[in-house]
Amino acid sequence: MRRLFIEKIKKTIQDWAAQYPQVELYLMEVYPSGIGENLHVIVVAAKGFENWRQLAIRKDLFTFLRKQLGDTDVVKISKILPLTEEEYEQYELTRHETPIY
Repeated sequence: MRRLFIEKIKKTIQDWAAQYPQVELYLMEVYPSGIGENLHVIVVAAKGFENWRQLAIRKDLFTFLRKQLGDTDVVKISKILPLTEEEYEQYELTRHETPIY
């Protein structure tokens, strides 16, 4: 069930990106947050995000997902993170670092 929902989210993100000719998706990650049924969504664009505020992208994508999936399902998405390729590379570096105490 969760796998089908994840695939549905990915397809909906592709539909969202198709509205914007300037956006070229590079990568989509949809994975469990570790808390209940919540999911995290990372959307990486090869181009098209560089001149678009992250908050505006997040709001636009969330609104589209809510319209397509419904309020009940979109509530399960606890994090939406739109990134450029460069931002994603930096995010990946910091995401996997372990703190030194």
